[in-house]
Amino acid sequence: MKHRKPTPAWQKLGLRVSKKLAVGATALATVFGGLAVASVSAQASTDRNSYADTVGNPTFEAARKKYGLTKEMKNGAILHAWMWSFNTITEHMDEIAEAGYTSIQTEPMSKIKVNDANGKKFTENWYYVYQPTNTSIGNFVVGSEDDLKAMTVAAHAHGIRIIVDVVANHFTADWNAIDSDWQKSEYFHARNSCSGSGGDNIDYSNRWQVTHCHLLGLWDLNTANPEVANRMHDFLKTAVNDGVDGFRFDAGKHVELPNEFDGSQYWTTILQNGSQYQYGEVLQGDSGLDYKAYANLYAKYGEGGGGATASDYGKTIRSALWSKNLNAGNLMSLRNGGVNDDQLVTWVESHDNYANSDKESTYLTNDQIRFGWAVVGARAGGAPLFFNRPKASGGNQPQFAEASQLGDAGDDMWKDTAVAAVNHFRNAMDGEAEYLRNCGSEQNNNSCLMVERYKTDNNAGNDGVSIANMGGDQNLAGTPTKLDDGTYTDQVNGGTITVSNGKITSGTAKGDAVSVYFNTSVKESVSATVSKKFSSNTIKVTLNASNATNLTYSLSNGKNGSFVDGDSLTIGGDMEIGDSVTLTVKGTGAESGEALEFTATYTKVEVQENTIYATKPSGWSKMYAYVYTG
Repeated sequence: MKHRKPTPAWQKLGLRVSKKLAVGATALATVFGGLAVASVSAQASTDRNSYADTVGNPTFEAARKKYGLTKEMKNGAILHAWMWSFNTITEHMDEIAEAGYTSIQTEPMSKIKVNDANGKKFTENWYYVYQPTNTSIGNFVVGSEDDLKAMTVAAHAHGIRIIVDVVANHFTADWNAIDSDWQKSEYFHARNSCSGSGGDNIDYSNRWQVTHCHLLGLWDLNTANPEVANRMHDFLKTAVNDGVDGFRFDAGKHVELPNEFDGSQYWTTILQNGSQYQYGEVLQGDSGLDYKAYANLYAKYGEGGGGATASDYGKTIRSALWSKNLNAGNLMSLRNGGVNDDQLVTWVESHDNYANSDKESTYLTNDQIRFGWAVVGARAGGAPLFFNRPKASGGNQPQFAEASQLGDAGDDMWKDTAVAAVNHFRNAMDGEAEYLRNCGSEQNNNSCLMVERYKTDNNAGNDGVSIANMGGDQNLAGTPTKLDDGTYTDQVNGGTITVSNGKITSGTAKGDAVSVYFNTSVKESVSATVSKKFSSNTIKVTLNASNATNLTYSLSNGKNGSFVDGDSLTIGGDMEIGDSVTLTVKGTGAESGEALEFTATYTKVEVQENTIYATKPSGWSKMYAYVYTG
């Protein structure tokens, strides 16, 4: 059986290798336990590291800070651009950043089964997007691999990261639609191993059936097969190299854990793909399900963490919305299944809640979604996911009004004033503590819930409260609070509340509305590519500014001029090895009028550094590496 060629161990070795520019190709001879391994070129791995490429990139960081988005994906809001094409997402990137979303979740990117009769209608057609036919990138809904690349470039230019939904548990139910190179019986579990016409009768208290039977009759991948795991790994690796930053794994609990059954290494293989954040659709509630193990497994393999879906909390939120009972005690726990709250993805509704035939959340109104988001989006724990419904659909409208098609943007609720205000509140309060209470001096108004975020430091600039009020106007005077003394402005409706000595002394929560009280601060800054050494002939330096005017730059070699945010300079062409040049960037704060300044120094050096990596196999007692030049 043909297997994917393993990555040489030296490519993952934590060595820093230096070479003289005048020297030709450098060879690396590595000896493990006395066994010589063939020499290889001392090139740094071309595999992309999403975290280093974004949070570790000054240009990305400048864009992220410009829009006030969270540094870590696990702390920021996710826009589920359900059924949007990659090009549609690209076209809306400015608005998405301005609405405060740290990440965008796309639809599955693999080639899928096509139902030509329905074209791009939602009805009876949307679920084909979750029916892969191979592991190539591109389908008729999301677009091509080139479209994916263009979208990630646009996202990163706005400080946003991309999560792609991945169907890694199964392929389409139509065997004839599966590509020929995947039509191997050993790649799938046998149909006759489970009851039902399609091997799809699943007892969810039986873990073997959950992981080996054919969900909804879809061909279930034999995830214990190493070749299946390697092919899926390479598929994900390609996407990360195309600019993807994270993955959501559909039907995650239907793939066995490493300690179940045949010691499958599927997850441990495919999760090592270079992305920074990964989570699984692990719907809670099954007896025998080790939810914590799944969440910990997903979180293990990315520098930005990860986890699993908090589906039980979503049910709790929807129940509260239907009953208009926002009792703080009932909504306090995120139903985290024993994991850390920052390992959760929370929501008011997901695409399954909305689009499945049971229509569990379909009839929620826009107002109810706003109220739910004012709670879920404001909480300290979880990465809240906002599901974008199809246009003119849901609530008292049809489930699929067909006012938009597959590939189009849905309704405008994702950028609703209240929704965006909650996103900005969340970003501004990143890292702050939280407290939930009901409104009023007696805290007994269960139709009105306050989510306070605070840091006890006598600074009203980093505190705030999000309020979902499903009742009438609520006088907040006398309500206890954790907020520091000061005045807070409602970013949705206008108006203020005042706080003194642990109590709100004046202000009203508008009835049948969401209020988000916090004080926005304008970030004023000038910056450029950070100080660095370079061994190429020239280096490109990017100049950035946020809420600043009178922008100028000057170099210590005498060059100077004006610039706008995003301009770049090419320096180094007239420099010798060992020369340094200092860049000074200046501006004036647009609101404060204060002088802004940033400096960085760039030095041309002879030494080119490459980093190579390796991990020592667990069964090997020692590992040696020798580097030769010349």
